[in-house]
Amino acid sequence: MSSYTQLILGLRSLALKIAVFVVLAGIFAWFLGGSIFPGSQVVNWPSFPWQDTQWHLQVTGNGNRPAPIRWRLYRQSADGGDALQTLGILGVWRQVHGPLMQADRVTFAIESDNDGTTTWWVAQIDSAGVVTQREVRDERTMIGELYGEMDGEMHGIDSPIIPKTQVNEAATLP
Repeated sequence: MSSYTQLILGLRSLALKIAVFVVLAGIFAWFLGGSIFPGSQVVNWPSFPWQDTQWHLQVTGNGNRPAPIRWRLYRQSADGGDALQTLGILGVWRQVHGPLMQADRVTFAIESDNDGTTTWWVAQIDSAGVVTQREVRDERTMIGELYGEMDGEMHGIDSPIIPKTQVNEAATLP
């Protein structure tokens, strides 16, 4: 046999081994519950009860490339489906702290990214289902508002951090 023929046979053998390896790697990844080319990964956090309804947070990350995660809040409807709750805060939720549940309200601290602008919010849902949210100056203030909120109202709601005209109130939740 000539050296040219041996080279062709060697390349054919190598191609066959690579093909077998890729197929077996794909089967192994599938068996472990993943894939060779991962997509978005979604994790539903444990649900929590509030006002006779189940709520849960969901976090989504991208397995293909480094990208920020996205948080969402869902309320389970009567038919068992999930309804997205924005709490009146626009943009992509990059960070969520909470829920802080008290007898008459549940409170969240949310970092939102809206077209490249980061804003920090404290939002609460009272026992009547009314959502109140307000923007705060920075992340430290947001965390302080969440864990420092122990009186009957949102702590610091009249503070000069953000003028009171920027406090938003949404309608009662469905």
